[in-house]
Amino acid sequence: MTAGTELRERSSSAHRGFTLVELLVVIAIIAVLIGVLLPSLQAARRSGNTVKCLSNLRQIGTAFQLYAIDKKGRWPVAVHLKEGNPPYVPSIPFERRWPDLLAKYVSSNKEMANEQDIMKVRQNSVLWGCPEWAKTFVYDPSNYADSVRIGYGMNYYPSYFQDLKSANLAYISIGSGRAYPLVKAYSRPSERLLVADSVAHVISLNFPPDQDVPTKVVSISSFRFQPYDPVSWSPPLFYIDAGRHAKPGTTKKQVISQKTINALFADGHADTISVRDAFNAVRNPGRDTTKP
Repeated sequence: MTAGTELRERSSSAHRGFTLVELLVVIAIIAVLIGVLLPSLQAARRSGNTVKCLSNLRQIGTAFQLYAIDKKGRWPVAVHLKEGNPPYVPSIPFERRWPDLLAKYVSSNKEMANEQDIMKVRQNSVLWGCPEWAKTFVYDPSNYADSVRIGYGMNYYPSYFQDLKSANLAYISIGSGRAYPLVKAYSRPSERLLVADSVAHVISLNFPPDQDVPTKVVSISSFRFQPYDPVSWSPPLFYIDAGRHAKPGTTKKQVISQKTINALFADGHADTISVRDAFNAVRNPGRDTTKP
């Protein structure tokens, strides 16, 4: 073999590419690594967004407090319909909702004229229902419900059973609600839910007629709540978004006990809680009269 031939063979060997088998092995290794790492990355993203959303809720809690300072110890109502007979505010030709009333405390946009003006601030303030809310991806500004719902709902029962009897809801319409509620009307504030992840603008508990009594043990699994049940406004219904911070594949039975809902309490603290916790924080703060 001549020196030139030997040099060419060495050069050819040095520049030989990967074989098909080698490429397939590399691709398989990458696929395995992705399969191992992706769930961890997704969990880390969910955890980060949960923390971010809790921070948003704490700032919303501060807005409630600032509103109360301006309004002599009263919080906003969840909804003030234009047909309602409004105490403490002038008559209004349009509906107002709690995010509209709080917007000036969390946004540089101070000109909130009506409920649809929430679109001006919703995606640029803590009033947006956090990155994990489904409407972050399918938001339709031409849809009225989308334009006025921000992904959080307000508990409009300052004291649940008493309010059912007196109609003293923080929701003013014809024949419903009597006042913008006093802060102190929200009894047991460290245990009473104020705002939480929701597909609607209120956190409501709808029982079948005459079935909700303080001492009755309630089966939470019999209630419908999102995203695990078809949308329906007939009782029993709990206006909550129970799956927002749940990992994919979590079942309705699991979220009853797992901490998957971000919630702001009436004393200003925020926490991640379960459906059972949220249910009791509306109906029986500090107590548990539920079963699975």
